[in-house]
Amino acid sequence: MSPLLSISVVSYNAVRWLEPFFDSLLQQGYALDGIELLWLDNGSTDATPNAVEALRARHGQRFARFEYARGPNIGFGRGHNHNLQQAQGELFLVTNIDLRFEPDTLQQLWTAAQYDAPEVVAWECRQKPYEHPKIYHPASGETEWCSCACALFRTSALRAVKGFEPRLFLYGEDVELSYRLRARGYRLRYVPRAVVWHYTYEHAAELKPAQFLGSTLAHVLLRCRYGSWLQALVGLLMYASLFFLPAGFVGQRRQLLRNAMRLFLLVPHFLLTRLHKSGNFGFRGWDYSIAREGAFYTSPETAPTVVPDPAVAQQPLVSVLVRTMPGRSGKLHEALASIAAQTYSRVELVVVEDGGHSAQAQVDAWRQSGRFTAVIYQPLDKVGRCAAGNAALAAASGDLLGFLDDDDLLFADHLEVLVQAWQAQPTLGAVYGLAWQVRTHIISHEPWRYRDIEHSLIYRQPFERAILWHHNYLPIQTVLFQRRLYQRWGGFDPELDNLEDWNLWVRYSLHDDFALVPKVTSLYRVPAQAQQAAQRQRALDDHYARALEKHGQLAVQLSPTQFLAMAQTLNRSLHVLSIDKSTLQHRLFRLPGAAVFYHLARKLWHRWQRRSVA
Repeated sequence: MSPLLSISVVSYNAVRWLEPFFDSLLQQGYALDGIELLWLDNGSTDATPNAVEALRARHGQRFARFEYARGPNIGFGRGHNHNLQQAQGELFLVTNIDLRFEPDTLQQLWTAAQYDAPEVVAWECRQKPYEHPKIYHPASGETEWCSCACALFRTSALRAVKGFEPRLFLYGEDVELSYRLRARGYRLRYVPRAVVWHYTYEHAAELKPAQFLGSTLAHVLLRCRYGSWLQALVGLLMYASLFFLPAGFVGQRRQLLRNAMRLFLLVPHFLLTRLHKSGNFGFRGWDYSIAREGAFYTSPETAPTVVPDPAVAQQPLVSVLVRTMPGRSGKLHEALASIAAQTYSRVELVVVEDGGHSAQAQVDAWRQSGRFTAVIYQPLDKVGRCAAGNAALAAASGDLLGFLDDDDLLFADHLEVLVQAWQAQPTLGAVYGLAWQVRTHIISHEPWRYRDIEHSLIYRQPFERAILWHHNYLPIQTVLFQRRLYQRWGGFDPELDNLEDWNLWVRYSLHDDFALVPKVTSLYRVPAQAQQAAQRQRALDDHYARALEKHGQLAVQLSPTQFLAMAQTLNRSLHVLSIDKSTLQHRLFRLPGAAVFYHLARKLWHRWQRRSVA
């Protein structure tokens, strides 16, 4: 019998979601007799109450408890607070009903909770088909706030902070609860392997009036409680500005005015209960944290099954190649942790250490963890970046290969997203995602301590050969490429100490197409200090001519039409304003006397040139 888990459900006119939700709950690998189901209906006016009663009569005996209550609509947070008062489980799962679980969702959450430190009190599920775009740490999974579409909490921690804020009716209450938990010193975690299919949007980027109204109201109130006085004032001004925006739905300004009256009543309470000195709480416009681009990148719909899909065994093996050196154990630990957190299962880890064998124990620990299909470790004498990378390429056996330098990180869906994109077009030589450039202030290298200063999306370039051959827009960890490219074109050029990856992509793109996946799936670090950043840029600039010289030794066959198309693409990319000579002549000749003036000017110019030569 599994340890008791409390699942809290609050429903409102949700009859169409009941069967899919309940079916996925019944298919959980987690034992049902270890679950108490606490259900409150918030005044539904459709067939929801009768349908829930029927489900309880049919399946209630399979659970440890199935408590069902009905009452007026008291809101999302207060509804779960009602269920929290009755909970007997050590852990308390808050879930929406418009979702379905994958077969191992509850087990994944429970396992994460059992292995985490006591100060970690919340574990958030990953949502599909649209993943929530908020940031989390790719290695630790730590996040600033948890979406309560489906999140697991320690019951004791929820009770310690008295549950959800009852004054927030709908939307924003999960952020407020997360901030209040963090103000108490608790930590929150994102668990990408615990997946729910959440059908919150009918289509991508849908504007939902209730979400717009509830979230803007809550955002201003949270600024009043957790932000500085300036941030609170800015929040009020932001709300006032909404009245001047074009209406996105009928009755928008009327509803905003009604919420403004609620703000007038609630702001004093939130200002009197300020907690801004207790933690670092983010406000970025109407967001609470940095958002990863690709919020509406759609995960392919696959119906969860109790038995793992046998096709998983036929998924391509992906080799992730890591170059490291002695004295970088902290960086390496984070890089390997971000690979271990991947939601894609068939991963071969290849670690090459340039100049020592200090990473042996660390790699062995990951080998014993069982997180990888295979683990290869190769210590080398000091041979340099290119030779180390080539050793990793030679050791890898994956169908698809990708690099991760030890100071870069992958978000958990990096391989899953790129493999899916490649499987949709298997003739592609490579696929690549978007990446954050992170300006990083390094406090110490060993132990590895740092502070992220700024996240920037520098490159958002769809694949164009001409542009790639002119300059590199592919950070090395963003690219997943077919092994056959390495077998045909080889690895890094050992004569290049920098821009070796650019040279690699130029060679690999001579005859094979790449494709961009428009979602941020990784990050790479650059120095925050201006002097170090300038020194790094000078090194890259110094090697640019050398790399171009190497590219001059390559050859590719193009038709005149292809050549002209590439030239036009490059011209548009490099110049803000460009008018070709023939177009300019054609337009000028329409002016009276322009043709006579043009030809006279040409004669004078050629005569001056002949005299200059003479």
